[in-house]
Amino acid sequence: MSNDISRPATVPATPNVEQVLSHNFRALAKFVAFRLCLIVALMLGPVVCIKLGVVPDSAFTVLPIVPGLFVLTFTVLRVRFATRYFACKRVLRHYPLTHYSRVAKKEIRGKAYGTVFTLRVSIRGQHGAPLMRGVNAAGSPRWPAGFDEGGWVAGDLPYGGVVVSPTTNAMLFIKPDDWDKLEPRRREMEPERADLARRARLANGKWPEPRFS
Repeated sequence: MSNDISRPATVPATPNVEQVLSHNFRALAKFVAFRLCLIVALMLGPVVCIKLGVVPDSAFTVLPIVPGLFVLTFTVLRVRFATRYFACKRVLRHYPLTHYSRVAKKEIRGKAYGTVFTLRVSIRGQHGAPLMRGVNAAGSPRWPAGFDEGGWVAGDLPYGGVVVSPTTNAMLFIKPDDWDKLEPRRREMEPERADLARRARLANGKWPEPRFS
């Protein structure tokens, strides 16, 4: 990939891709496990307690089942849509990591399937960086720590890619905030860059409802 960017004088050590993937997979597993435990406690806990005779069989006893259903619904949506671990893994297999000195959060948008961040990834002193949208690959609704020191990017910004925190290994899957606006940039690219984006499945501009494919 040919990006016209110059590295700053001091660049942190390049993250180990396998360690990054392992860190995010564990974080995703913890996220899902916590939600599942909460769902079981809310939905099955009252039923078990009634069967054991610990609490009386009444409408108040089974009330926790209602929020349990909501938690279940939102968990399915977040795992299905907001979690982009496998998409990030594919991008990291196709692109090397390149250091960008600025990762600036601009806005947070709450969606039914999770939290979408608007951000700008750039090199200090350079202008024209596109506005991007990103979701936490581990499913968390929080902005990951560590981007105060910039970030490592795998991908091609007019198509999207992955941004990895240099200190925590957290990663965001990103796509252009306005896909059509960057179409002229994509048309001017070398065929090799466009082909690489297709192989990494970044050429699909569908957003804001990200999918695993």
